[in-house]
Amino acid sequence: MIFMEPGLHENPEKLKDALQKMINQLSNVDFILLGYALCGNGLIGLTSKNATLVLPQYHDCIAMLLGSNERYRANLGSEIGGLFLTGGWLKYFNPKQKFYEDWLPRFGHDKALKYGKRMLADYKRIILVENESYDVDATFLEMREPAKFFGLEEHRMRGTLDVIRKLVKGEWDGNFQIVPPGRKTELWDLV
Repeated sequence: MIFMEPGLHENPEKLKDALQKMINQLSNVDFILLGYALCGNGLIGLTSKNATLVLPQYHDCIAMLLGSNERYRANLGSEIGGLFLTGGWLKYFNPKQKFYEDWLPRFGHDKALKYGKRMLADYKRIILVENESYDVDATFLEMREPAKFFGLEEHRMRGTLDVIRKLVKGEWDGNFQIVPPGRKTELWDLV
């Protein structure tokens, strides 16, 4: 198992380049399992000369962690304006850190706060997608600080790791795309 640098999905081309480089370095494997969703089209065009690529077929990582594209779409209606986080994402992407503290030395308190609020203007709430891979209660408490700082509501939503389990166990149903060696992933392969 290889863990990639967190945050690569923020730049789809950087994600694609990093994944392709890693794929090219792997040898003596029959399958390469990629635990990513579509990620801004960052998985389009990936290929392996010798191994089969297996990818969860989800448009968004939130859909993957909620267990289905349908559950994701159903919750968008009630959770529109929601910033979804997990324990891992909060470590890498703490909204207060990213949209205030990182800007504080450069812009000072007033401008950093103004810019941070502008970056989060479309969000009304922070939603913790709960699963058994981290301490949910401690993470929820940690999530409260940026929510309160930016005046956002705090919510929890039960998630699942079933898609990741199926990927690792080889239980690839219609929610997975299996890309034979030499073939490139295409948009229709992923959504």
